[in-house]
Amino acid sequence: MSSGELNITWRDVPDTLVASIRFKGKHEEIGERLQELSKSVGSRVCGRPFVLHRGGGDMEVCLPVTESADDDSVEGRETGESAGIAFGTLEGAVMMCAPFSGDIDSEETGKVLGEKFGELWRYTVEHHIGVTEEPWREVFPDCDLDGAGVYIAELQVPMLLPKWLGRLHDGLDRLAGVAVRHHVLGGSDELSPSSDPSVKIAWMKGAMARLDAAVDDEDRRREIMCGCAHVYPKKQIAKLKSDYERLGSVDALIEDIAQDPGYGGAPYYRDPARSGNVIFIDKNPQEREKHEAATDPAVKRAAACHCPVVKAAILAGEDVSFTFCSCGTGWFKPLWETVVEAPVKVVCEGSVLRGDESCKFAIYLPEEKHA
Repeated sequence: MSSGELNITWRDVPDTLVASIRFKGKHEEIGERLQELSKSVGSRVCGRPFVLHRGGGDMEVCLPVTESADDDSVEGRETGESAGIAFGTLEGAVMMCAPFSGDIDSEETGKVLGEKFGELWRYTVEHHIGVTEEPWREVFPDCDLDGAGVYIAELQVPMLLPKWLGRLHDGLDRLAGVAVRHHVLGGSDELSPSSDPSVKIAWMKGAMARLDAAVDDEDRRREIMCGCAHVYPKKQIAKLKSDYERLGSVDALIEDIAQDPGYGGAPYYRDPARSGNVIFIDKNPQEREKHEAATDPAVKRAAACHCPVVKAAILAGEDVSFTFCSCGTGWFKPLWETVVEAPVKVVCEGSVLRGDESCKFAIYLPEEKHA
């Protein structure tokens, strides 16, 4: 599907102070929740209402406001409590946008919205566009929230590239210095999420080559890239930490993880195994069906990869430094450091970038923590 068919546009959305109500339910409940929220915040509203969609019926209706509540007892957004109104700043992002129309009171609208989100997701995968871990948004028009019926909204999908570059910027500053950061990030200001994949590949090849030349210590390069990773879901980290405490050992947790359906039905790990103080975990293919059906090795490896730039590079026959794959180590690091309550070292042992059919990571636990 093309961007023209989806009517895709791009928007830079700033940080926004919002009042919100988070709940788990159906799409047709949004109107009622927005009315409740609007009556509570009154004249402080200063923008269009919108909903954060986290999947599985987990939603948060939001209203931009000029100021938060004076009541110090109001809970922050990060708690995710379903009762009461939360106030907090929602981080901005570059958004890929598409129009959507529906009936706010119709049960069918929720199903159609899910299909539209699916189309947008497939578009990002097919066009090698990275998406962040933040919830997607459904932004309603300025309207009387007491009214009901048909509406035309804008769907907003938060883009990864600007945040990824910001994380790389911070890692380079912290671990390599300002001069190296300027050198490695040269030309990045010309990149955007909508840039052609060939442009992103060319820049990434050059950036990784510059990083390899400027920082000769492999562990330090890995730590720089580690900070660029997607953020592992906090709810899943909390769940696995609780499971570890309940089960009482790393081995029992690994056995449990092997049967775990994952966060929101999407497992992020495969075939966990342990040897001494090292846990080996394969990453599940991003496009599982394509990966299983592929006979072309390049197509198979690209289907396994979760990184849009590496996926595009594999299909284009381009070589990118293996340093880039250390980005993926940062996905597992916060999980296992929370579980064992100690620093861990994570290394990418196998990678589709180097010809493997899937990516494998090794988590090195502290000797005193692996029992």
